[in-house]
Amino acid sequence: MKHFSILAALLLAACGQGGSQAQKNLPAPAPGNTAAPRTSGAALVNADFEQTGADDDVPGWIKTQHAGPSSYLVRIDPDEPYAGHGSFHMTRTLPQVFGSLTQTVDARPYAGKTIEVSAMVKSKGVGPGGWKLFVDANLPGTLVYSPGMTGDTAWQKSLVRLKVPAIAQRLSVGVTLLDAGDGWMDNVELKVVD
Repeated sequence: MKHFSILAALLLAACGQGGSQAQKNLPAPAPGNTAAPRTSGAALVNADFEQTGADDDVPGWIKTQHAGPSSYLVRIDPDEPYAGHGSFHMTRTLPQVFGSLTQTVDARPYAGKTIEVSAMVKSKGVGPGGWKLFVDANLPGTLVYSPGMTGDTAWQKSLVRLKVPAIAQRLSVGVTLLDAGDGWMDNVELKVVD
């Protein structure tokens, strides 16, 4: 139990990047605006993608794909942030069923509650399969996707909601590219809405 408390304290300290921001009808910050308020869910690490890593490494997050050779480039993109200094950027380089960026958190604090996962997202050249935000309680019937973003789109808010089953142990939060193209994500937030 002592180790769990230490780990929880470290995770909470790592995710305290910035303040809160009203999420309704958000306009995109002006180009070059690096002083815009940031959001980060209490349970999420590097939710604003300000922590950078080596190429193909996004601190706090895990890259996955369906199968086969590496088919996606992932990075913190300093040239295309919604706000701040970076955003997450994924590019499909080879035909593939899906590629995802995921973070897993403890579901127990949210048991029986409705949660909302939101993020600012945009796309370039995404095919009909789409660029989608998701949340999953890792139980049958609990995977929820946002509507698929396709083509070329400017920054916009995307969100998904899930009533977390009482028996859920973990939540997976992330974004997935189900077709060709590029997708960006920034300012991910997980919150209780009931």
